This record gives sequence, structure tokens and C-alpha cells, in this order.
Amino acid sequence: MASEQSILYAELLPNIGRISLAISLSPPAVDASTRVAIDADGSNVELRHYGEIHRLRLPSRVALGGSVLPIQKQGVGTLSWPLPLHSTQSLQSRQPNIAGLGTSTWSATDLKIGSGVSCRKCGSVIVKDGSIVAWKDLPSENWAEMMEFWHCHKPDHPHGSHSHDSASNASRGAETSLKTLENGDGEKADDASLAARGYGASSAISAQEGVGFVDLTTLIFAESDCAGITFSLSTYGHGSSKKQDILKPDSSEVKSLNVFCSSCQTQVGFYNFRTTAVTLLKWQVLLESQSGAKPGVSQSLSATLLATKARSGSSKSLIIPMPETIVDPTDKPSPDTVIHVWVFNPNIVYSSSAAPEADAQGTPAIKLLYKLIPCEESEQMLETITCDAQEINLPSAAVAEVIRLLTESNLLLPAPERAFKEWKVALLSK
Repeated sequence: MASEQSILYAELLPNIGRISLAISLSPPAVDASTRVAIDADGSNVELRHYGEIHRLRLPSRVALGGSVLPIQKQGVGTLSWPLPLHSTQSLQSRQPNIAGLGTSTWSATDLKIGSGVSCRKCGSVIVKDGSIVAWKDLPSENWAEMMEFWHCHKPDHPHGSHSHDSASNASRGAETSLKTLENGDGEKADDASLAARGYGASSAISAQEGVGFVDLTTLIFAESDCAGITFSLSTYGHGSSKKQDILKPDSSEVKSLNVFCSSCQTQVGFYNFRTTAVTLLKWQVLLESQSGAKPGVSQSLSATLLATKARSGSSKSLIIPMPETIVDPTDKPSPDTVIHVWVFNPNIVYSSSAAPEADAQGTPAIKLLYKLIPCEESEQMLETITCDAQEINLPSAAVAEVIRLLTESNLLLPAPERAFKEWKVALLSK
């Protein structure tokens, strides 16, 4: 990815049936030797420039097989063309790697019943084979709030007591329901009924022995199903295999603990006191799945960004380090570093000659804009009533990894396309 090399970058835009091809030249000037051609099959593009030859496999076949692309201007450092897709291809073949994207990697239907879970770094067993008899996908993280908002009456009341003829009736009903939850002793029966049905704001899904719950970024298990883990308030060296040994009498305010692999001392997740569950990070463990996938931080975060966008309608997010999960101060971004992300295009497939997998036929990704901001600025943004960014919390080590991935992907783009005003442009693999 050296800056002195020419870079060929192709981006499949399935919504308009085109491939956008951009070339950053080095030296940054067109001369008589500069030539850009599509091979006869329409699958590859070749650049000849100042005696050097660069090739790139396109993310899909194009209709200009065997042609030489016109170079309109002389003396420019960047060239670009819109390339029409091959007319004989079906819609599915035009976007070969897009089908099913945007969903969580390692969903409940993908995971094998009875599969054990092991540490991805050392292979030590964390959940034994046969312990998990069922996998279940968790609902959206704001499921309780949505249930309260949309139910214009309490679920145990008759439905015919009021009209649904207007949105105002529904709003008044939702307001009444919310007030009921806030009332005191007089409404305990209603509160108990809502909680029993899982509609209360205080409701939480607790771990169940033999059941593995699946989220976009995590896997959740009962503590009794786990082995070979160490609990700690901070680092592995201050931990114990029994969480009671590390809790002090004044630890009532502690909401979670760090969880480490006892063999290699890698942090693999957390223990949540509210749900009494061990939460394992997908990118830190391995288990058997139908797809054979091994999701990393990039895939887990991209699924989270797409789910957040679908749920809230907002394309902007603030990726914030978790305050209680600092493991090693040397292996994390500054505690004041927050990633401000703006999803520009959630559905692309790209190829870049600067990527290690340049010979592959496209990488599915999210194209986004990002910038690093101080923690104080993100807090001020979230406190304003006009804030259009959603908060996403990740372990500080994962935030550092995301920054590295975004920085590296920025260099896959031609130099003029790496920035937009105060934002940097990046690609987050799905």
C-alpha cells in the first residue's frame, strides 16, 4: 500500500448497475505510455504506466471486454470511469457477495447445536461440547422500550376500551402506559403483569443453563456452562476463577467484570451482574457453524452499524470505549478517543490493487466516513436534543483495532478519494 505506487480501485454499485473504476497514478501524470484496458472476459483491468503494469480483478464482469478505456485529459494524476455491468448476468451474479449481508455473522440458525466454545488465541475450552442444547437470537437491544411505546394499553387490559382512529389516541395510550410503570404501590399488580410478560423497562433477558443467546457482537451463557475463565475488576493478574473472591464489601455498584481465558490470559468477554451471564466477544472465540465463518471485529461492528441504522434511521454513530473494561493502558486508544462514524454507503463490493486480496473478486463492505474526536465532545453531542448519532460501546482494545482497520482501509482508496472535508473515508468489511 505504498503511496508511491499506482492504485486501481473498483467499486460495485448494485443499485445503479455500475462499477466505478478509479486509478491514482504514480508518477501523477499521464503520458504516451499510459494505457488502461479491460480484458476480453470483462473481469480484469490492466494499467500500463511508465513501464509498469498493474492488474486488478473487478468485483463483477463488465460489458466492455477487450476495450481500451479513453483517457480524456493529459497531465492528471487520477483517472475514473463508470463501467456498465455485463448484460448477461443475473441480478444475483452482479452482486455475488452481497446476498444476506447486513445480518449478524454467527446467528442462532448458523450455529451447531452442542458445539463447544474455545478461545480463539490458544484453543482452550470455555464452553464444553454438548453443554448448549439450544441457540437463540436476542431481540433488538431496545426491545423493552419499543414494546412500551407501541402498546397503547397495558397487555392485560381488554382491547376494546378505546378507539384507534387517530395517532393521538395511541399517543395518549402509550403515555398512560408509561405513567403506570412510574406509579408506586397502587400499580404493583400492573407492574408485575408487565414484567412477567417481558414488557417492563426494567426487564432483562437472563442467562439460562444449556442455552446460548446470540447478539450482533456477543454470545451469552450461564456461568455454570463456562469453564477455564478468570474474573477480574481490571487485569488478569488481579483476577480469580471465583468472582466472589474479587468483590469487596463496597462493590455493590459494580455492574460487570472482565472475563479472561485462564490459559493465555486474553480477555474474551465480560460478566454482567444484571443478567447473571458470561458474555463472550465473537471475535475472541471459536465454535462450529454451518457457514464456517470466523467473524472479526470488522464484521461484528458492520452488522451493528447496519442494525443501528435500520432501527434508528440514523447513519451516524459514536463508537465509545467501555468505561469499565480497560485491560492494558498500552493496548488501547487514549481514553479520550471516540470514533465518530457516518455510514455513506452500506452496500458495496470493492477491489483494490493495494489490498492483500487483490486477486479476489471483490470484498463486501460498508463505505463510511469517520473522524476521531475527544470524549468530551462526544458527551456534549449525546446530551444535545438535536443529536443524530447513536452510541455504540465496544471494549477499548476493540476500539483500537477498529481505528487500525479504518486507517489501513483508507489507504486502499486512490489518494483524492481518501478524505471528504474534515472526514476520512474508510471501508469496513462485512
